[in-house]
Amino acid sequence: MFDHGFDPGYVFRHPVFLVTFIIAVPSWIIAFASQAAAEAKYSSGDGRTPVVNTLWFAIWIQLAVIIHLL
Repeated sequence: MFDHGFDPGYVFRHPVFLVTFIIAVPSWIIAFASQAAAEAKYSSGDGRTPVVNTLWFAIWIQLAVIIHLL
């Protein structure tokens, strides 16, 4: 009787949600590239341990949230 599924058209019909996603996707790409550049440029004292460690987890969680909400 009722469809409780998510309608992706809802995001595209409302300008606030659309602008949020237009800003979120490039921002995630910039954050990902910056973190990769920081990892490539800087090294830890022993040279084997990643500099950013658990920040990679946060980047992937942010991507999952963006995809889930889209």
